[in-house]
This record gives sequence, structure tokens and C-alpha cells, in this order.
Amino acid sequence: MKIKFLGSRGSIPTPGSSFSEYGGNTSCIQIIDDEENYIILDAGSGIKNLNKYALESQKKESIILLTHFHWDHIIGIPFFIPFYSSEYKFTIYGPKESSVEMYNTINNILAKDYFPINLEQFAAKVDFEEFYEGKKINFGNMTIEALWVNHSCYTLSYKITSNNKVIVYLTDHEPYKKRLHIVHPTLKHYNADLLHARLVDYIRGADLLIVEGEYTKTEYEKHIGWGHSTFNDAIQLAIDSNVPYTVIHHHNQERTDEQLKLIHHKFLAYLKKENINLNLAFAKENTFIEI
Repeated sequence: MKIKFLGSRGSIPTPGSSFSEYGGNTSCIQIIDDEENYIILDAGSGIKNLNKYALESQKKESIILLTHFHWDHIIGIPFFIPFYSSEYKFTIYGPKESSVEMYNTINNILAKDYFPINLEQFAAKVDFEEFYEGKKINFGNMTIEALWVNHSCYTLSYKITSNNKVIVYLTDHEPYKKRLHIVHPTLKHYNADLLHARLVDYIRGADLLIVEGEYTKTEYEKHIGWGHSTFNDAIQLAIDSNVPYTVIHHHNQERTDEQLKLIHHKFLAYLKKENINLNLAFAKENTFIEI
């Protein structure tokens, strides 16, 4: 599978020369299988970086997997050009109770006071379908499943499997031991230790973990309950889950390129000192990796 980071920033798009290397667009990732089928993880402002690829691709059908519906994960939807062409077909999945609720949630951001075009005016065929833990779908050579995670609204982590390679995308998750948020009623227990253990089991065996690193430990003290992880939490989760390759994503909107480099080098030095075999990268907009 090929993975392209189209937007790696959290919370709000961040333009400017200090944010050019890692990128200022919000969350969006493209996953491509060996037959060039592709799926889209989240639809933040980074989805506009997919326009050229999508318009030139022979594939006219794709799916979009939304982890949740906060602004930074959906704000790019009206700027995705294929939505305005009848050649294309998309299914948008997300953690809502029904396709009608999903449609209404997205259409609300396109109300006439906010945007000149609503969903009814999209020329592409756009369907909506709910996703939830326990559901499994196939698209191209990829199988997708999900797990409820710990955020201030119902939020999913997605796992994509293709040709025995596994990617886990985990964003907007606050460690259960530090703060337990709204828990989906389908879960049978609310114990923080058990919830963390099931998350580790879900990730274990993955070839790549794309995980949020929003705060330093010091910053987190002022943001407890906001539904986000620290760099330390993210890296420890990768170690606990025995993942060989981890990419830190959803960079804080205030974090400059130089600051991200310093933090990255600090953790690489820590892993080397502790003799921990973990390939650690920080997501950069418009870069590819392959597993």
C-alpha cells in the first residue's frame, strides 16, 4: 500500500513559511492499493491536495472515512473538485447513527449562510453510510474495520488491511488513564485499563501506525479533557503495540517546522539510547510512504 499525507495539521489550517515543511493543511490521508484503488481518511483542508490526482486517475469511485465531524476533519469537503463532476461516485462513512444523520451533518456546513453550494448541487453521486465498531467493508483490495476511541464526541480509529499489510489510523484520542470521555453505548465496559488493553490488541500486528501527537507533556497539563494525546503517549502506544513503523500526525497548529524537527530528533535519540527498534517519522504534507 502507498500512503500519501495530504494534510497533517490539527485544529485549523496554518499557512506561513514557518509551517511549510510539515504543512499547514488539516487532516487528510490517501491510501492506495496495488490496483490503484484509493480511499481517503478524513476530509480536512488537505483534501484539496488530492484534486489533481483524483481528476487524472482512471478510478472514478472512492470512499471517504471520517473519524469524526469536528471542523478540521471535514472542512475540505466543499473544495474537493470531483464532487462537482458527474463522472465520480463517492461513499462517505462516519460515526453517526444513520446515513440521514450523516447527510444532515455535512449539509449543515454547506447551508447558504456559510457556503454557496449544498449537497444537492454536487454533480457526483455521493452516498452516506454509518460506520461503527464491528462493521467491516471491502473496497478494491482493502478491508476496513474500526474501533471506538477516546475523544469528546464519538470517534473512530480505522484499520486498513491489504495483501497482508495493515495500517492503523488513530487520531483525536486522549489516553483513557488520563481522561475518560464519552464512551459509545455498544461497549461492554468502561474501565480505563481494559479500554487501553483492547486498543493495544487492536493495533498489535499492524505494519504502520499513524497516530496523533498533539501536545508535549507540559502542554497537556493545560489541555486535559480536550481529547488529544502527547508525543510520549503516542510513542509509548506504538511500543506497547509492538508496531515497527510509526508516523506522528495531527501536528499542533502552533508547532513550527523547527520545533517539530527538534522534538523528532529528541525522540529518535531516546529510542536509540533505550535500544528500542521503532522507525519513527513525523508526517509531512505531500509526501509518500509505502509498506
